[in-house]
Amino acid sequence: MDNIVELSQLASVKERFSMAGKKAIVTGAAGGIGRSTAAALADLGADVALVDIRTDLAAEYAEHISKKYGVQAFAASCDVTKEEDVDALIETVVQKFGTIDVVHSNAGAIGAGYDDGDIDFASWKRLMAINLDGMFLVNQKVCQYLRKEKKGGAIVNTASISGHVINRTEGRHSVCYPAAKAGVLHLTKGMAADFCKYGIRINSVSPGNMVSGIHAGIPEEAMDGMAGDCVMKRLGNMNEIGGAVAFLLSDLATYITGADLLVDGGYCIW
Repeated sequence: MDNIVELSQLASVKERFSMAGKKAIVTGAAGGIGRSTAAALADLGADVALVDIRTDLAAEYAEHISKKYGVQAFAASCDVTKEEDVDALIETVVQKFGTIDVVHSNAGAIGAGYDDGDIDFASWKRLMAINLDGMFLVNQKVCQYLRKEKKGGAIVNTASISGHVINRTEGRHSVCYPAAKAGVLHLTKGMAADFCKYGIRINSVSPGNMVSGIHAGIPEEAMDGMAGDCVMKRLGNMNEIGGAVAFLLSDLATYITGADLLVDGGYCIW
């Protein structure tokens, strides 16, 4: 076969993991997972746009990342549920960086304390808009830009273990968040299949119960219960997610698309 690679011809794993010269976008960058991914990509050499509606925090993190890793990093405001905001974001990043190469579409929200079978419709629509509609808009607009520029690229969407299982919360079961994240899993597969011919790879990562900031306000005993449900009997931390996203965005993952990577400490084994 013509594509057999001999041992002496194997490419460097270190070089393929490098992000040097890449231009990255991370949405939801003011949260734990977003800022961790932004730092991971910058550590590998990428310039990073940290995107969030909380621009004060995003700007703080961008300054820290720029100084620590010696890359360009800036904060941008974007409500991912608004098409005009996402269009403006693409334009801003291209103006700043010249292009876009990789994207972590990570913006999301949970409905702690009210997401169950009695959730009111307004809350349902809000959570769906952030977690699924926003994910679609970022994916679509980035893919359309990459296609227009006739260049490949990679996207990683933040799904969740909630896309695989139904969460329990204080004796009730979450409804909207799992539905949205299950939608993210299939959105990822559909977009991956549709845009593959343009050299665009799209995957998802499904974090488990991690201490990231999104769980702020959930009682400590509830968090302990989440840890007890996991094979590893502990919560994940922010040192355990950024590298997983970076791997899927890197050239080490050039034969991976439409896949979901569980980073859940074995939660979904049961």
